[in-house]
Amino acid sequence: MLVALVVIPHPRKTKAITPVCLIAGSLSVLVTVAATLGSLYLSEIGDLSPCRWCWIQRVFMYPLAVVLVIAWLTVDRHVRRYAIPLSSMGLAASIWHYLLQQVPSFSHAESCSLTTPCSVTYIEKFGFISIPWMAGSVFLLVLVLLTGFRSSEGRIG
Repeated sequence: MLVALVVIPHPRKTKAITPVCLIAGSLSVLVTVAATLGSLYLSEIGDLSPCRWCWIQRVFMYPLAVVLVIAWLTVDRHVRRYAIPLSSMGLAASIWHYLLQQVPSFSHAESCSLTTPCSVTYIEKFGFISIPWMAGSVFLLVLVLLTGFRSSEGRIG
């Protein structure tokens, strides 16, 4: 009897991939890859030298894009374990960098580089959207997508 319980496979209950989870996973892959390509474009083609805090944000964005693409392709259900810490630390770096740019008293406390200071805003749209704002938006969106839409089986969700 005990052997029969161990040998006979038990059917697993799994949930189907919901369309919302599929869209959330695809969107998180899309925005991180777009942010990575945009970052590379600005530095390599646009000739903008990244400052130290830009590099720190890249340290979190580039692996996040790779992790999410691999998780999306391999249907990894455990991607949150890797992606949420990367997104959280990247968001923290983006917030600090944005504060360095926007709050004058913060920019004196941090000396980055003479050639590429972190307090200078190279790109600004609508009076407040800068490069750290864009990176922070991507990190926050990925956090919302990964924590908000869950499924027991499926792509990133």
